[in-house]
Amino acid sequence: MNQRALRPEELRNPHDRWNARDYGVVGDGVANDQPALAALVDELGRACKADGRPRVIYCPPGEYRIAGATTVWKSGVSLIGAGEGATRFRLESDGKAIALAGFTKQQHGASRDHHLADCMFFNFEIDGSRVRLDKYDPRAKGLDLQFMVRATFRDLYIHHTAATGLGCDHLKDSILESVYAMDCGRMNKGDEPGGAGIGLGVGGWEGIERVSVTDCIAHRNATNGIFFELQKDMWPPPRGIKIVGCTSTGNRFGISDWGVDGLIVAHCEMLENAESGYDVSARGVAGVAGRGGLLTGCVLDGNGSDGVSIDGTPGPYTVRGCRISSNKRHGYRHWQMKEKEDQPREIALDANDVYANAGDGIRFEREVADGCVTGNRVRRNGGRAIALASAMPGLWREGNREVWAGR
Repeated sequence: MNQRALRPEELRNPHDRWNARDYGVVGDGVANDQPALAALVDELGRACKADGRPRVIYCPPGEYRIAGATTVWKSGVSLIGAGEGATRFRLESDGKAIALAGFTKQQHGASRDHHLADCMFFNFEIDGSRVRLDKYDPRAKGLDLQFMVRATFRDLYIHHTAATGLGCDHLKDSILESVYAMDCGRMNKGDEPGGAGIGLGVGGWEGIERVSVTDCIAHRNATNGIFFELQKDMWPPPRGIKIVGCTSTGNRFGISDWGVDGLIVAHCEMLENAESGYDVSARGVAGVAGRGGLLTGCVLDGNGSDGVSIDGTPGPYTVRGCRISSNKRHGYRHWQMKEKEDQPREIALDANDVYANAGDGIRFEREVADGCVTGNRVRRNGGRAIALASAMPGLWREGNREVWAGR
C-alpha cells in the first residue's frame, strides 16, 4: 500500500478537497483501502480540530474495498464521491460487524459533549453484500454514526447491508436527501433490532432536534423502510422532525413513528409493504409511540395488512388528505398492542379517500376520547365503511361519505 502522511503545508493548502488516491487509497477493488482511508480521516480530523476548518475527502470513480474494520469518523471531515455506482465502497468482513464509518456512544464515547460536527457524506454507493456474520449484529450497517450536528447525507445508494443501511442516532440540525436504501437488513429476520433502510434514533439532544428527510427511496428492507425511534432513557420525545416526498415499498413497515413528538410525514408513498404502510407504535426500544404527528397528502396502497396502523400513542394524531386504498386488511386501524396503555385522545381523520381495502375502511378497536372523523370518502371496502368496535366518548363524526361493501 502506497500510503503516505500529509505534509504540514498540505493541511494548510487552499484546495477544496483532498483526493484520496494521493494518500494511499487505491480504489481497484483488490487492495484493502480501509487502513489508508482511516489514516487520512485521522489526519484531517486532527487538522480540523487544530484550526476549526472542516476538510473534504474526494474519492474518484473506483471500487474501494473496505475490509475488516470500521473507520472511526472525525469531526469536520466529509466524504464525497463521483456518483452512485461510480464511487463504490464495498464492505467486506468474515464474522465481524463493520460499517463504512462509525462513531457511537458504546464504542467511541459519543455524546452531546463529544459529538461530530460539519460532516457530509455525498454522492457514492455502499455495498454491504460481502459482510459475513456468524449471527445477526445490528452494528453491521452502511453508516453507523451517533451524536452529530449539521450532518448532511445526500445522493447515497446503500444496499445489501446485514443490518440497517443508514443507521444514525441523535442528529441535530441535519438533513438526509436523495438517499436510496435497498435490500438492507438481509440478516435480520424482520423482528430484530435495526434491519431498516433508514433508521434514525432520536432523543439524545432533548427538546427540538431539527432533522429533515426528503426525497428518499427505501425498498425491500427487512424491517422499516424509514423510521424514527426514541432511544432508551432519552425522554422526552423530540420535536422538529419531518419526512417529505419519500417512497417506501416492499419493506415490513413503510414509514414508522416510534417515539417522535409532532412528526410531519407529507407527500410520501407507502406501497406494498408486508404489514402496514404507516405505523405509529410503541414497538421501539423505548416502548414509546409517537404523538402529535401529522400524516398528510400521502398514498398508502396495497400494503399486506393495514394502510395506517396506530397503537400506543396517547395522542393527538392527525391523518388528513391521504389516499388509503387496496390494503389487504383495513384502510385505517387503531388498536391496542399492549394491555397497559393510556387512553388515546384527539385522533383526527379528515378528508381522506379510503377505498377498496379488504376489511373495514376505518376501524377503531379501542376507546379513543374526543376523536374526529370528518369529511372522509369511504367506499367499496370489503367490510364496514367506519367500524367503531369500542366506545368513542366525545366523537365528532360529520360530513363523511360512507358507502358499505357491495354498494
